[in-house]
Amino acid sequence: MGVSKKQAAKRIAELSAELRRLSLLYYSRGVSEVADAVYDRMFRELQKLEQQFPELILPDSPTQTVGAPIQTSFRPVTHFQPMLSLESKVEFAVVEDLFKRLEQAGAPRAEILAQPKIDGLSIELLYQDGLLTVGSTRGDGITGEDITPNLRTVADIPGHLAQGEGRVVVRGEVYMDREGFLALNRELVERGQEGFANPRNAAAGSLRQLDPAVTASRPLKFFPFEVCNPEELGLDNDHQALAAFKAWGFPDHRQHQHWGVGPEFLRARHADYQARREELPFEIDGLVVKVVDFALRRELGQRSRTPRWAVAWKFTPRQEVTTVKDIAVQVGRTGKLTPVALMMPVDVGGVTVSRATLHNFGRVAEMDVRVGDQVRIERAGDVIPQVVEVVRQARPRAPQLQPPARCPVCGSETVQAEKVVKHLKSGLVKERGANHLCPNHIACPAQIKGALHHFASRDALDIAGLGNKRVLQLMEQGLLTDLPSIYRLKEHRAELVGLEGWGELSADNLLAAIEKTRGAPLARFLFALGILNVGEATARDLAQHFGDYQSLAGASQEELMRVPGVGPEVAASLRRFFARPQSRAAADALAAEVRPAPVEGAGRAQDLPWAGLSVVFTGALEGLARSEAAEMVRRLGGRVSGSVSQATGLVVVGADPGSKADAARRLGVEMINQEEFLRRVEKASQAGGPAGPLFDRGEP
Repeated sequence: MGVSKKQAAKRIAELSAELRRLSLLYYSRGVSEVADAVYDRMFRELQKLEQQFPELILPDSPTQTVGAPIQTSFRPVTHFQPMLSLESKVEFAVVEDLFKRLEQAGAPRAEILAQPKIDGLSIELLYQDGLLTVGSTRGDGITGEDITPNLRTVADIPGHLAQGEGRVVVRGEVYMDREGFLALNRELVERGQEGFANPRNAAAGSLRQLDPAVTASRPLKFFPFEVCNPEELGLDNDHQALAAFKAWGFPDHRQHQHWGVGPEFLRARHADYQARREELPFEIDGLVVKVVDFALRRELGQRSRTPRWAVAWKFTPRQEVTTVKDIAVQVGRTGKLTPVALMMPVDVGGVTVSRATLHNFGRVAEMDVRVGDQVRIERAGDVIPQVVEVVRQARPRAPQLQPPARCPVCGSETVQAEKVVKHLKSGLVKERGANHLCPNHIACPAQIKGALHHFASRDALDIAGLGNKRVLQLMEQGLLTDLPSIYRLKEHRAELVGLEGWGELSADNLLAAIEKTRGAPLARFLFALGILNVGEATARDLAQHFGDYQSLAGASQEELMRVPGVGPEVAASLRRFFARPQSRAAADALAAEVRPAPVEGAGRAQDLPWAGLSVVFTGALEGLARSEAAEMVRRLGGRVSGSVSQATGLVVVGADPGSKADAARRLGVEMINQEEFLRRVEKASQAGGPAGPLFDRGEP
């Protein structure tokens, strides 16, 4: 005996949902939850049912797609009937107006339903013979966006109704509860991304993801509130409609269904919810008040954009003072660790704020702010929210936040930044600063955007066409995930061409610029890696000393400290970088792609005429670029410094010299003009400088 169409529809929904879930896990997270044979058996069963009932095949059926495809756009959908807004006010007058309309209709004692007004995103769900066929956003009220694949990932929304045939149109609110919202914001903030201002934005942003895998990873829930075609289903009132929701398999929210009569009933419910607002599992901003009887609703009718049978009585917005629910540590694009207070949303100057910076761990200790405390929020410069004071301490108090020993994103050991506090003749005096850093610049996911921008910058590998905006765009499309992924872009040329603002020419130009980095000078490559404390000058010194990438990568701290200008701090940074598996693997992969050019004559710096000489330039040079003059010094074994100290051996003075000349006179450092500098360079070159031109424009 074969299956009926109804049985087939239910089984197709079950198989499709499970196959989509498994595909999302496999293609988006690399997780194989079941054996291939089990997946194939389910896939063949779905194919067989769709062949038997082709009218049940859905556009996004697993049999019609490859892997877990990313959506390119949302199809417009015309709603079953207009999705109206609710008339909403903080004042009780909005409720009084509703009761005036009921009195005019001859029903002053009509039954009223009061429910919390959840801060989420309204959607419409169309079921045909029990099967979810279309799910859409509100849009302009007439036409919405088809986000069906994303809505199928929301656990609270059944793919197939437990009961019912024909057409069923349901509306409700997709939302994120407090726990899920705080967890998501914590994850985003820790990764250096912008958290969501409130749960509604979080829900909306999650539902409008082009990749359903992202939506599936978000903690979304659903609160059904309306059946749009009650006459077709024989439903006369909200009692029956809400009972139908439960029978169909939607979440049961009976604890938030309040029935009553008259204004005083609503006053009591409103006061109760406002008092319990902080205790609820979800964020609300008022009460939704509806007439229960559907016939009376039809009699009351509607305006152009709002029904006359329902209103929203809102709460007064929270202002400036709120409760710290969690403190996350945000890893910025430069690796700085910033403590961020995650709070219940509060209105500050007309802007909803749910997170605020605590600046650094020194500031956290100074204010003694902890989870559970009530705090006052201000917007610094009317833009950046910040915690300015603790208004009331929690009892009992939570432990005070301590600087993490490891980066919360990549797990690398953190370092505490230093700051210069005094300039002495003997050198610089430093002390520990308030800022803490993740030094894993190249392989920490939170720092990838900054690492990509630095790697492609003009002073590094100079990849034209890979600026900030394009880096962000390609990251959002999943085409750039780490530094080595730059060299995989050639495999995605067709996708590049199809991106907004791109075309054949721009895609080819970028790929050509990437290819041009092959064989780049070693010094440029080392600087591009973004190793902590390794700037352009240090990268050149390292390249000149070691000559090739592998020799440098395998050098010990003692060997690194033999390089002129490399002290204990720089050497430690280099060893940490190459000893860390994540950054070493990424650097090795990049070196294999770039194949940085070895430096001829490397390791001979100590034998060159100006070995160990530190040279400072000040003022304008005539007919000679500063970079050319600096390269002359380096080719003779010297180093170019940006400041004058007792270690400086020579100061070259050009036109209109600055304070460096004064410092040289004060310290008794030899000063010469440009003419004398060029004479000495020529003499030193003839006496034993390296063969070849003094300046090679291929060097950085």
